[in-house]
Amino acid sequence: MASQVLALLVLAVAFLVATVRPVHMGVLALAAALGVGTTLGGASLDDVLSGFPVDIMLLLLGVTYLFGIARSNGALDWMIDRLVRATGNRVALLPALFFALSLAVASFGSPLAAVVLIPIGLSFAGRNGLSPVVMGLAMATGGSAGSFAPISLFGLITTSIAGRSGIEVNPLLLFGAAIGINVVLFAAGSVLFRRALVAEAAPDEEPDAVPGSGGGAGETALLTRTGTATRLSVFQRLTIVTLALLVVLVVVLTAAGLEVNVGAVALGLGVVLALCFTKETAQAVKEIDWSTILLVGGIATYVGVLDGMGAVQLVAEVGAAIPSPLLAAFILCLCGGLISAFGSTTALLAIIIPLALPLVAAGGVPAAGVICALALSSSLVDINPMSTIGATVVASGPERIRAAMRKFFFRWGFSMVLVGPVVTCAFLVLPGMLA
Repeated sequence: MASQVLALLVLAVAFLVATVRPVHMGVLALAAALGVGTTLGGASLDDVLSGFPVDIMLLLLGVTYLFGIARSNGALDWMIDRLVRATGNRVALLPALFFALSLAVASFGSPLAAVVLIPIGLSFAGRNGLSPVVMGLAMATGGSAGSFAPISLFGLITTSIAGRSGIEVNPLLLFGAAIGINVVLFAAGSVLFRRALVAEAAPDEEPDAVPGSGGGAGETALLTRTGTATRLSVFQRLTIVTLALLVVLVVVLTAAGLEVNVGAVALGLGVVLALCFTKETAQAVKEIDWSTILLVGGIATYVGVLDGMGAVQLVAEVGAAIPSPLLAAFILCLCGGLISAFGSTTALLAIIIPLALPLVAAGGVPAAGVICALALSSSLVDINPMSTIGATVVASGPERIRAAMRKFFFRWGFSMVLVGPVVTCAFLVLPGMLA
């Protein structure tokens, strides 16, 4: 037992070091896997490296390559601009629009892709008499929901790691649950805080009018417009068609019950674009999220070492001591949210999902429901200012209200440590137990 406990402590220390120091968690985890596996675990180097998730690497490689092309050539910017223009003067729709935009953008590969919308959304809020708090919540919750799309990072990691462990999680079910829960949180925040910091965030100048909108003096505040080019190149048009084709293939084939390797399809489509537009995509490899690939690969390799040493079974025995499976699932979700509030959600998902497998194997709880609840609980806290999303929201607000925004989002983010597990277990775990 001593070696298993020590191996778990090494992982905890690596996670702590990567949180407080600028050291890549994936590098630490991979080095620790090699060291712990060949010493405490008594495994060969080949045995340790066999745990590296090549299938997940292919997923992340293909998706980030294809959507990296779409971001770099402006195709995604054009899609966002078209949607913003469609609102016209309907200012009240702005938060809902930016929720949908953040959801859509995050669905295309990366949870952090929606960060590009935050400065734009908060600018619109200040100029049009809307609460910067509500606008920030809209983009944070929308991005959280979109990150669990079948072709986005959290969705890929959750379903892939669960699948490698023998648990089939329907990616559309996970995505639907993420959308539903985040819509509820966004709606609640919109009602409760619709006037929060509105007066403090208002700019001195009048809001800009939308060209051609017919706005005039005394009319409701109008939206600003972006300057994205209205005419698309052939390259951009084909990129948009390619993105649509990927989404259609994934949704249709998944709904039909057919297995589809999203990474392979995305990589193939990206290579087709690269072959057709070699000059324009010459730098596309730089868009691949190598950092996340290394992060997930290193942690998954270490989890494989833990499994081989029996450390996962040790965790299972501790969980078995909790008399109620529902309580055990709740505590696991609570721990996931608390740890994720201070560290990387991506790294945590790769660690904590395998640790939930013994609870699922013991029976009494729905397997897919527990995995979905755990993943969502770990993501809902990402609005706090210690995360990239939360910090960007605070930094994008007017300087005079940043302290107030920081205080608010600290409270909201850390309230999700408790609220998240309550909501996810109530809607995803409990119904399966009662069925």
